[in-house]
Amino acid sequence: MLRGVYSYGRDIESRNAAFKAALVAAGPGSALTGRSACEKWGLVKPSGTLPGVIQVARPYGQASIYDGQSKAMRNCRVDVVRRQLDPASIRRVDRLEAVSPVHALIEFAADASEREVRFAFLEACRLGFIKKREAMECFRALHGRPGAKKLRPLLTMWVPGLNRIKSVFEGRVLLDWIDRKYPLPEINVKVYGREVDQHWPKKDFVLELDGGAYHSDPVQRAIDLEKSRFLMARGKTVRRLTYGEYDADPVGSLDRIALELGFM
Repeated sequence: MLRGVYSYGRDIESRNAAFKAALVAAGPGSALTGRSACEKWGLVKPSGTLPGVIQVARPYGQASIYDGQSKAMRNCRVDVVRRQLDPASIRRVDRLEAVSPVHALIEFAADASEREVRFAFLEACRLGFIKKREAMECFRALHGRPGAKKLRPLLTMWVPGLNRIKSVFEGRVLLDWIDRKYPLPEINVKVYGREVDQHWPKKDFVLELDGGAYHSDPVQRAIDLEKSRFLMARGKTVRRLTYGEYDADPVGSLDRIALELGFM
């Protein structure tokens, strides 16, 4: 499959098998890192049946590249880098060794676009991998590292509410709201027994975020309409913001909401 790595009976058939082969090629003490580790932690989405590049870190030797040799692996490359790997920074996920989500995000930020880094950061928050202690640890570890300019601004905006988001869309809205320095809402809380996306209790104001196909479903729209009427009958102002509206004008969308709330 790779130089010095063999398969008995059949070729690689899954991404996990390709990752395992890469770890065997890199040697003892190695772990998935960068985009590969982010994928295993669920911070980025996999593309294709097998990965085109697998990123691995090991605590010894020089940087190496292993090109795929078998029919299935011939379009795959394994990039091995040398890193000082603290045993505490290596975890097991899907029976594979990978660096922790925080270290994976640091390596990922070096080559990924700002949009990709933002997405991965929000997924890490949503999954509970980045809380206050991890955000501070990540901020310190970024010193002098490539990608610091993309990741550090996100870390400075971390708030506990980011661990309550249920989608990247909710996270994007919250980050942009924080960036505008408006008073923070409660995130995904129950109001009169109904869960809402964002709530400013002192203003009796609820913001619902309608993202993607989920809210384009007729049944879901009917449920959303019933919830809005229920809350308005109890004195709440309810506004809805769709992904399309927000994506077309993020700043304008939030400023209009802030104006209605009396924050501008």
